[in-house]
Amino acid sequence: MRPEHLKISAVFLLLFFMFFWNMGFSLGAEEAQYSPREAGTRLKTVRYTPVEVDRYPLAGLNLESPRETARAFWSNMNRAFAASLESGARSRKAQAFVKRASKCLNLSKVPPTMKEAVRIESTFLLMEIFNRIDLPTYNSIPDKKMMQQEGWTKWTVPHTGITISKVLEGPHKGEYLFSSRTVDKLDEYYERSKHLPYKPDTWKRPYEKYIYSPGTLIPHQWIESLPKWAKTPYLEQTLWQWIGLALVLLSASLIVWIIYRLEYRRKAFANKSETRWRFGKLLFPASGMALAWIVEEFIDFQLNITGMTLLISKVGLRLIFFIFAGVAIVILGNILVNGITSSERLQKRSIDNNLVRLSLRVLTLVMLFALFWYAANYFGLSVTAVFASAGIAGLAIAMAARETLANFFGGISILLDRPFTTGNYIILDSGERGEVVDIGLRSTRILTRDEILICIPNSVITNVKIVNESAPAPRFRIRIKIGVAYGTDVEQVEEILMELAQKNELVANNPAPRVRFRAFGDSSLDFELLCWARRPEEKGRLIHSLNKEIYNALNEAGICIPFPQRDVHLIKPSDEGENQKGKPGTNG
Repeated sequence: MRPEHLKISAVFLLLFFMFFWNMGFSLGAEEAQYSPREAGTRLKTVRYTPVEVDRYPLAGLNLESPRETARAFWSNMNRAFAASLESGARSRKAQAFVKRASKCLNLSKVPPTMKEAVRIESTFLLMEIFNRIDLPTYNSIPDKKMMQQEGWTKWTVPHTGITISKVLEGPHKGEYLFSSRTVDKLDEYYERSKHLPYKPDTWKRPYEKYIYSPGTLIPHQWIESLPKWAKTPYLEQTLWQWIGLALVLLSASLIVWIIYRLEYRRKAFANKSETRWRFGKLLFPASGMALAWIVEEFIDFQLNITGMTLLISKVGLRLIFFIFAGVAIVILGNILVNGITSSERLQKRSIDNNLVRLSLRVLTLVMLFALFWYAANYFGLSVTAVFASAGIAGLAIAMAARETLANFFGGISILLDRPFTTGNYIILDSGERGEVVDIGLRSTRILTRDEILICIPNSVITNVKIVNESAPAPRFRIRIKIGVAYGTDVEQVEEILMELAQKNELVANNPAPRVRFRAFGDSSLDFELLCWARRPEEKGRLIHSLNKEIYNALNEAGICIPFPQRDVHLIKPSDEGENQKGKPGTNG
């Protein structure tokens, strides 16, 4: 194995390991969970009857009123608190209850890029606030009947701006959720209330423990053993998180650079006789896509980067992912085009070759369009206005370039209808005859026997009469007429002509040549030799060759080739008078 192949294999193994490591398939990950200092204390914070999640794991939340929404949120967060005492705040069991409680939040205004991160952080922030402020009793929160009687569509926690409102449209229509404005202002509410002491027997510092603690793949003991300055928050992240973020980004950039250098060296030393199916070209964009995705997941779920830093990182990395994906689509399209069109079954400039190229290019454009559409939706961009503007611009371009578009669609028509193909000999309606050398999307080119190239717009050639001498079979019929003198042996003439046709290399064996005795001419017996040239372009050579051979063969056989002739006798007037005198019965 070459050193380059070893390096590429090592890179793939590294990416494979990072992928499964990031997905959490590591031994002892659950045992490495952080146990909070409150471990062993008794849970005394359940205020309302919890939803029976253990018995009905697939049951949805009852969100038909502010009372039910509040009960669903608090019950699930209390269960998450209980799970955190057993296995840590970031354990799967605790996170399952947190995610279930996050369904009580209206996240319709959150960009898709940040929805998952905002969902968890907002849930912890809301719990932090509830653990510090005074809350109303359960019975004082309006239920469904009270909301209908009073005609209310929202309810606000007393002395706060936290509102539970009815969703009027969308997939959550009719449900009561913590409003999108409340979700947007949770950071502000937390800053204004974090100076308040925690109420007895509540979950202490759940938000800080979540955002400043690592994921399951980073041992919590390592973080706990760090000096105090490394765990000090700075610009929404602790110092160890900043260092980890920098190291991860630098490592990923280094791996991409190494792969790029390997690809560059492979191109420099590549053998020109290599197959055109060079899927190795996909290594660079594929590695870029994989690393962008892995790094995004790692900084979100393992380094636990939050806030604006996470938003910038996720947007940047996902943008890089989409760029590499676009490059991969283009490279894959080129690989398929070069691989298929280099097949020995396809002529270099045949119509099948052109059709394959066109189909693969269109497929590449469709895939790029789908990627652009998905990326726009992912970043929360409205593509409707863009395509509406593109439609207006496209109409203007179509009006200005209608001839070009007519030629383009004419080329598509030729490629699909196939009235002729590359290599065929055709005769145009105007009389030009030549070989089709290229069928493009704008024009068709034919080469005459005089080595003159004629370019015809596709919109024109699709609307005129075309005689294809190469269809349905690539051969051309030759008719050679011969006249022999009366008295010639007709069997001998037929035998000579057949022998000459069968021996000529330019004559096709199928259909077989034949000789016909056509007529009794004025001065000759008229025969006709019928045979086929293998290709239309050999028509002239074959006629020339057969004419020479027939003439020589008939001369050698002593067969006369008559030709029309007339004897003219000129008689003088004096001679005519003398002739008259000498005739019997005339007067002397």
